[in-house]
Amino acid sequence: MVKLFCAIVGVAGSAFPVNIDQSETVGDLKKAIKGEKKNGLKDVDADKLQLFLAKKGDGGWLSSKHPDVISMRNGSIPEQVGTLMVVEVDPADEIGDVFG
Repeated sequence: MVKLFCAIVGVAGSAFPVNIDQSETVGDLKKAIKGEKKNGLKDVDADKLQLFLAKKGDGGWLSSKHPDVISMRNGSIPEQVGTLMVVEVDPADEIGDVFG
């Protein structure tokens, strides 16, 4: 089981944790996210969620203390974050392969 922190880009205060097994798929993660945010995502089907990795160009993860992450908490979309939103994570990939 891993704990992933998710955020809805452009929505202030939207960061939240999701627990999921490493053998589950990204598609299963979408369902878990939908389950955690029933009210906020009530008009969006789980399979329509777009998920992107929050990895910097050097391969490291964006820290929760990174200025861009703090800026996202306030509802803005920093330029660096926009560049991360190019390649969507494949729903068929296993969590352990994507985040491991």
